[in-house]
Amino acid sequence: MNIPTITAPPPSPDDTNSRAARRTVLAALTALMAVVTAVVVAPTSAQAMSVWSGRNPYANYSGTVCNTSGWQWRSGETAVYDGSRLVGYGSLRYSGGCAANWTEFRYADGATHSTYTVEPTAWEQGKSGTDQGSPDLWAWNVYTNMVDGTGPACGGAQLYRYSPRQWISWNFFTCA
Repeated sequence: MNIPTITAPPPSPDDTNSRAARRTVLAALTALMAVVTAVVVAPTSAQAMSVWSGRNPYANYSGTVCNTSGWQWRSGETAVYDGSRLVGYGSLRYSGGCAANWTEFRYADGATHSTYTVEPTAWEQGKSGTDQGSPDLWAWNVYTNMVDGTGPACGGAQLYRYSPRQWISWNFFTCA
């Protein structure tokens, strides 16, 4: 059985240019679709971050106070010492109502509050640039601003002694 062969005439210069133009347009459209897909599918840092990040857990935001909003969790308290002297206790907190974490430190007594200062920090585990410090280092209970609580967070604190200000230790509380 003979199958007839069809041969196309050689392309004219106009056909060659239009094919190249079609290939260029197709390549450009494919690249554009890849960029559009990446922008639509991948979350931006603003989308991935909790709206509460960087905010005070004790402030009232249009009726929402995160330290009392929704389900609450607190890690076990980590005792912080200067040698054998108990300075206070630190913990990591979580608000289910705000999906946010923060670190708190509570002084053991008035004498330690007068002798020491604590600088707590909270951060999103494994993410640089997410650490939050305290808006009020002179409070009896020192706390940090909040970090995103949709993933693991960590907390700890630097301990200093007054007169003159002297660094004592870094105290890791927990990651959860």
